[in-house]
Amino acid sequence: MRTTLGKISVKTKLLLPALAYIALGYAGPALSSTLVLSHSTTSSGTIGPGTINVPANPSSSNYGNSFGGPTTPFVGVYGFFDDYIFTIPGATANSISTTIDLGSLLQITNFQERLYDYGTNPGITTGAPIGGAIDAWVTPIGIGTVAVLPTTVLVPGTYVLQMRGTVTGLGGGSYAGTLNLVPVPLPAALPMMLAGLGLLGGVARRRREG
Repeated sequence: MRTTLGKISVKTKLLLPALAYIALGYAGPALSSTLVLSHSTTSSGTIGPGTINVPANPSSSNYGNSFGGPTTPFVGVYGFFDDYIFTIPGATANSISTTIDLGSLLQITNFQERLYDYGTNPGITTGAPIGGAIDAWVTPIGIGTVAVLPTTVLVPGTYVLQMRGTVTGLGGGSYAGTLNLVPVPLPAALPMMLAGLGLLGGVARRRREG
């Protein structure tokens, strides 16, 4: 009986720091990585090679693409669709993307981004994804400014961060962005559970010492 209670006490001591780490988040420097373009559909309809990124959690991952010349619209007014596929154990996520507008020289018009589930859409999707988008198309405010996806809680799984637009600049165009991931905070009821575990550990110690 003493051995069992001793194990409960030890497990409680080990569990509390681990759960506190998740609750408080990572206090150290953010890990930086690069999201590799998973699928790219241009005006020719070509789909590039697929890959699944596994960014660290927490992290701020960079992504982007550049074009050497104009693209011809092939789906509505859009000349390209770029997919960045990533898998995570669960996190809160948001994204910010920018494009520089230098008029006829370097320009991307109709620039947008969205987020959807890869599990039900295992290929590039230029239309509405099955199950709907997690975050619908977000359009930058003004031309050559930023598009920001809202902070969204994502359960463990694989997702697609998709960009679309049309390159109209004679010299092409480019965009760049950052995907931010932060561990999911503990549910509101979990601190009560932790307090209960701590109380159980205290009772176990008193009984063992008695």
